[in-house]
Amino acid sequence: MNQPNKLNQPNVAFTVSKAHGDAGMSFFIRAFAALCLLGLAFALAGCQGVAPGRSPSEAFSVGVPLKTAYDRALAQTNYCLVTEDRMPVQTSLSPDMQSGSIKVLMKLTNAVIAQTDLRAIDSNNTQVTVTMWGLNIWDAGAVSAMRAAIEFGVVSCTNYFPSQPTRRTRS
Repeated sequence: MNQPNKLNQPNVAFTVSKAHGDAGMSFFIRAFAALCLLGLAFALAGCQGVAPGRSPSEAFSVGVPLKTAYDRALAQTNYCLVTEDRMPVQTSLSPDMQSGSIKVLMKLTNAVIAQTDLRAIDSNNTQVTVTMWGLNIWDAGAVSAMRAAIEFGVVSCTNYFPSQPTRRTRS
């Protein structure tokens, strides 16, 4: 069974039950792996990204050609939404310059956390829809800053431009 070592002491380091050790250890490994997977599933469930109808979003038209609006949105995305974590950016621009899309994705899940969709109304006007995740820097402030960047051509992570004044009517 246990052979004495050079010091004439039994080698008991690995005598912990050959009969029960392997089965017991594999049960704990399987249980630990299951708990890790369950924890990962819960963590990723909170990382769904953009949720239509619940995420901050704004649709507007802007008096610039689609390519200009697209270039401004891409500059804004790279400057403010990619972050130092280097989130992946997925872009598309139709060859006929009638539509485009810019998406910022989460690294682990590829969930969309920021999205700008552009559609040409005519040669000098573009319809834009901006949608953000709603957490951290991808919030309603980012939607507003994206709109300002597309409208005014100034990249900034905060919208410093005044919004259109609303007319008050006297009652």
